[in-house]
Amino acid sequence: MQKIQSGQSFLYRNNGYKSTVLETRMTERVRGDCMDVALSKTARRFPDMTQKLVERDGSYYLHPNPLSLHAANTDRFRTLGGLETGYHLIDVTYTGKLIRVAFHHSLCDGRGVKPFMETLIYYYCCERYEQDFDHSGILTLDTAIDPREFEEPLPGAPYEVDQEALKAVDKDGYALPESTAGARHSYRTSISVEQHDFVTLAKRYGATPGILAAALFSESVMKLHPDADKAVLCNMAADMRFAVGGSPTRRNCTGSIYLPYSTAEQDAGLSEVSSAYRALIAEQRSEDASKQSINMQVSLFQRLDGMETLEDKRAMMSIFEHLLLNTYVLSYVGRMQFNDFARYVESVHMYSGGIKGLTLNMVAAGNVITFDVLQGFEGDQYAQSFARELRELGLECCVGETLLCETGADHSHITASQQPEHWCATA
Repeated sequence: MQKIQSGQSFLYRNNGYKSTVLETRMTERVRGDCMDVALSKTARRFPDMTQKLVERDGSYYLHPNPLSLHAANTDRFRTLGGLETGYHLIDVTYTGKLIRVAFHHSLCDGRGVKPFMETLIYYYCCERYEQDFDHSGILTLDTAIDPREFEEPLPGAPYEVDQEALKAVDKDGYALPESTAGARHSYRTSISVEQHDFVTLAKRYGATPGILAAALFSESVMKLHPDADKAVLCNMAADMRFAVGGSPTRRNCTGSIYLPYSTAEQDAGLSEVSSAYRALIAEQRSEDASKQSINMQVSLFQRLDGMETLEDKRAMMSIFEHLLLNTYVLSYVGRMQFNDFARYVESVHMYSGGIKGLTLNMVAAGNVITFDVLQGFEGDQYAQSFARELRELGLECCVGETLLCETGADHSHITASQQPEHWCATA
């Protein structure tokens, strides 16, 4: 068994953790027989993604699951870690034109599930269209499995850090009046733009797609709250694999970059904001700053490992039950590697239930970039304001209907203590 280390912040919840979903919309209706073949091959290439959760002495471990993964034809988000999904921490379903991979965030992060979806869609298209597509950059059965793909990325002890080299980072952002840590429901609004047009615009202003999205979304929030008493703060999810030796791990390896936006940024042009954000990102991704970020996680989990009982650990980690990040979170999964079979894909989305504040997820696939505005309150004001910013810059965008966003429940926090390996010390 492999002890979960980096994913522990998604465990120890009293009611489990809602699944996160990576969803691919195909151009044609999905065929179940082709899905079965594709998932069988993908699961063989990703054995680490098919494991189950086992609790022992208050700690959680990943253990090989003898039950096979099966693609289910359903529009429901099924419960992870339960009997219906064979105790798996990942569930593959399809309905209409949609292929969904729901996963428990303790198993992997967004960058970690991305290659799983790429391989799944590759094999599906090969089977569905009876062609041998380009598999460059795809992890196929012909690609040797690197054990580092499922290694725990955190070091055993904190890194040495030059504290004098660290620069202060303001993490105190404007609190949206609608946000509440006690949100009962989540909502989702999807926006799509042409990928080529968005990337071209970003380059014009010296920005990356992520930087441009952050600047425009922050501006859209500022216009809704012109009297904000603090800067609008973008908590940009950052892939930290570069800080641990460039590990190819699928385990959680994410930090945050903080990008403030106030009247000073409003008065500046996009080029100036892009340049300032590049500088802030470089500062927060410096060697010492990155190691300090990793050390904070190491310290937290070392304290957690020092707790004696499961109940003590749940009490300690209860802080995450009501954690609310002001002003919003931005997560960019990246560009999906779909090669010449991208013509059969309309778009890819990432979303999850249990959102308490405001989150903007973005994924590039095929010809489009999709933005999913997730929030723990009703209304589409933030999505519509963002769409106006895109249109003012000449970008055509399509805004979908705002829908209730409730993904699958999690029973692994219950069944992990009921697995045979829970009692078997030699497992």
